[in-house]
Amino acid sequence: MTDIIIETERLILRQFKEDDAEALSAVSNHEYVLKWMPDWKGTVEETRGLIKWFQSHYAKANKDAARVVLAVTLKESGELIGVVGIGNKEEVDNEIEIAFFVSEEHNNKGYISEAARAMTEWAFSNLHFDYLMAIVEPDNVPSQRVLEKCGFAKFGTKTILNSGETKEKPYYYYRVYNKVGL
Repeated sequence: MTDIIIETERLILRQFKEDDAEALSAVSNHEYVLKWMPDWKGTVEETRGLIKWFQSHYAKANKDAARVVLAVTLKESGELIGVVGIGNKEEVDNEIEIAFFVSEEHNNKGYISEAARAMTEWAFSNLHFDYLMAIVEPDNVPSQRVLEKCGFAKFGTKTILNSGETKEKPYYYYRVYNKVGL
C-alpha cells in the first residue's frame, strides 16, 4: 500500500513519522486522553518505538490484519492534535475497531468526528471491511457522540478486560456497516 494521506476540509490524516514522537507523546500523556486510553502513557522514547511499530504495519494492512494508525493534523498549521486508527481488537473477537483521541485544547471543535468519518470511509473503500466496531466506556459521552455522528449504532454492552486496564468492565459496543459500492 502506498503512503496513506487522507485530506478533509480542515485536517490531514497521515502516517506517523519518527519526528512526531515528541508531539504525540505530549498529546497522549495528558490526563484528558489517559482517562479513556491509559495504554497510551509513555515516554518520548517509548512513543518513538510505538511509531516504528505503526510504520511497520502500514504496508501490510489488509482485510484480515489491519493496523493503520494515523496522525490527525491541522491542515492550516500541520500541528499534530490527535490520533485516529483502525486495528484488530483481540479483546473483542479480533474484530476491526476504530479508535481515536484528540488533545483537550482541540476537543469540541468537530475535528475528531471529521477524522473518524474520513478514516471510516477510507477503511471501507480501501480495505473493504463489512463493518467497523468501537467500544466506549458508558461515561465517555464525547466519544459516543463522535461515533453516532459518524453513523455508528449502539449494539449493546460487552464486558471485557481492555488493554491498559486491570479488571474487566462494561463497554458500549458500536458498529457501522460498509455501504460503499452497494
